[in-house]
Amino acid sequence: MHTQPYVLMLLSSSQQLRLRSGVLLECGFWAEEFLIPWHILRESGWPVLIATPDGRPPQVDPGSLQADNLAGDERRAQRLSAEIRSLQAVLSSVQDLRRLNPDLLQAMRGLFIPGGNGPLQDFPKSAAVAHLLCHCEGQGTPVASLCHGGAALLAVASGGRRAFCGYTVSCFRKAEEEDTPLAGDWPYHLEERLRECGYKTDLGPPWSPHWTQDRRLLSGQNPASAAALTRAFVAQLEVLRQHKGSRHGR
Repeated sequence: MHTQPYVLMLLSSSQQLRLRSGVLLECGFWAEEFLIPWHILRESGWPVLIATPDGRPPQVDPGSLQADNLAGDERRAQRLSAEIRSLQAVLSSVQDLRRLNPDLLQAMRGLFIPGGNGPLQDFPKSAAVAHLLCHCEGQGTPVASLCHGGAALLAVASGGRRAFCGYTVSCFRKAEEEDTPLAGDWPYHLEERLRECGYKTDLGPPWSPHWTQDRRLLSGQNPASAAALTRAFVAQLEVLRQHKGSRHGR
């Protein structure tokens, strides 16, 4: 059992996103939004455990491996595809968030939530996601959401409560969504939905790195924000580690 201090990474297990037109789009997590934090966290000495809302293995969003979505960089697309293949054993054996062992919950030192189109589909509907976020808020556990990973904040816990409601967050902005092939067909715009649900938004120029922090909640706007957000998240983990007075909270 994984009881040493670790970071939990929450990935979507949704494989299809229902668009406004009714079309079902193949989706999943965004490759770089998973890989960049994964490497930075592990290089910083933090074990990473992956969970999904229902325990099903996550799948990579095929669009995140296409050169057209990577500034036409074919080599980058090939490298990302190879990295995802090398981590298939990790991605095929994940925790079910609904059945997270109490010992694992106690050992969790931080929660990182990558984006992709999948989170728009399954995160807002998951009571398990809502309860995890409420737990993190109550315990003062650092949470980082990236891009569409912020859809996790839409999840409603028992009693109609949303974790971190009223906090300032960043997310993939409407202007960026409408600058994609899905323009006009998104099921909803996360930026607008977050505001409707009581969150404040702090957004930078489209496609530029931008992240914000409100207390223990950190959030990044887009894939370009992945590295800066993760480093800020690691810094927050280290502040808490030092506060506890021993390495990684031990």
